[in-house]
Amino acid sequence: MDSNQLQRMRSYLDNTQMMVTMAYYSKVGPNWRSNNLLPDVNRLYFIREGEGWIRLRGRLYHPKPGQLLLLPAGMRLSFGRLGDNGFGKYWCHFTATVGDVNLFQMLELPHCIDVRDEAGLEKQFQDLIGLYNNPSLTAPLRIKSVLLEIVSGYMEGALERERGLRLAPMSETGKINTVLHYVDEHLQERITVEELARLVHFHPNYFMQYFKTMLGLSPIAYINRKRMEKAKELLSATEWTVTDIAERVGLELYYFSRVFKKQTGLSPSEYRKQAARRGPAAAE
Repeated sequence: MDSNQLQRMRSYLDNTQMMVTMAYYSKVGPNWRSNNLLPDVNRLYFIREGEGWIRLRGRLYHPKPGQLLLLPAGMRLSFGRLGDNGFGKYWCHFTATVGDVNLFQMLELPHCIDVRDEAGLEKQFQDLIGLYNNPSLTAPLRIKSVLLEIVSGYMEGALERERGLRLAPMSETGKINTVLHYVDEHLQERITVEELARLVHFHPNYFMQYFKTMLGLSPIAYINRKRMEKAKELLSATEWTVTDIAERVGLELYYFSRVFKKQTGLSPSEYRKQAARRGPAAAE
């Protein structure tokens, strides 16, 4: 994954809103079965006993104790129990959205992983269930905290297994990625909101709201951040003058210096001196 994709993924995660809608431990009976369900919430299943089967996106899984499954909303789902020993699992239903888009439709993740620390994850699910049934004022905040820990652990387990996550090729990420790629390729030029909105056929007012929902920044703030990242790279790795670098990132010198100092706390010249003292590997 290149640095631009990594930054986009981090932006999506930074702007993700999550909420638990159910959390329990269940040992299901022989009637636990559904075919071609289209769930409107995400599901996490942590298997503890027995046998079952789950079919998701045409792939059949036979989850076993010690495995954690992530079943995204909006994907056809079938499931049932196997054998006579029951099928016991911790589970929760939850939403995870970036704007109006389900996070797990934006990322390509495996749907089943082996859990390394089963006792630790079991404790997290027990805490989640206890908090879900707790009427205290701060319980909703603590629920989100535990859910974020579980989902973060799942993604880290997926990273170990898959050696990297990828953005899914879907329409919503396709739109924002078109815009972000354009910004990367045209930093030296004047970029307007109207111009970016035309790329994805949005009205400028709607585009500004859409962009901030997806990235957590206004389009202009994002463009300036990208320009400052490029400027820091050039200040550390080249001997170009500050004026040349300002032109390279599409800004007039005075405005460039003002934005740079606002974002870094240093003038461009001061940043270059500090980068030289630290060496290229330590430059921000």
